[in-house]
Amino acid sequence: MELPDAAAAMYQTWWSFANYAANAKTEDGGWAFSVADASAAASEIAKTVGGKYASWNPIGLSQLFSRARAIGNATNSLTAAEGGAGIDRSMVAEAPWSRSAAEQAVSPLWQARVEMTYVDPAGVEQKGISVVNISQVLPSSVASLQAQMELRITDQLTAPPGTGTPRTGSLVSVDSITLLAV
Repeated sequence: MELPDAAAAMYQTWWSFANYAANAKTEDGGWAFSVADASAAASEIAKTVGGKYASWNPIGLSQLFSRARAIGNATNSLTAAEGGAGIDRSMVAEAPWSRSAAEQAVSPLWQARVEMTYVDPAGVEQKGISVVNISQVLPSSVASLQAQMELRITDQLTAPPGTGTPRTGSLVSVDSITLLAV
């Protein structure tokens, strides 16, 4: 799904900021920042830092923030679902880099961004993120998705050296899954 022009113009410079602001949480699990908070901070950054950051505009930032918040809402929906629940549209978000709806219909593809806890070879518990691609068909249920991610991450963590895996270790838990239509 294409970004609107104002958001597309800001994507390279401002996506990380908008994504953080849209998905930061308070201790009680609520959203820490609103789009107004993010806009005020972006304005200050643009004035103070300048350079490539001076090109911000409130409409573009609002559009990026909305896309990022939709990703956070989908993650929350998936996390809250019972294991036997089917995966529905509320659990899948459009990434800013997603292909058009027509391309997705012809060749469905999703990215599962998996936050995990694992034990590294030195025995130290670590947190990490891994991306798993899913093509053609999503698992039938949330529990099936969770099991598939556990297997795929375990395969990544136990792959032999030189196979392109950035880390090795033993999976402790899959902490959350963000499912993106790409």
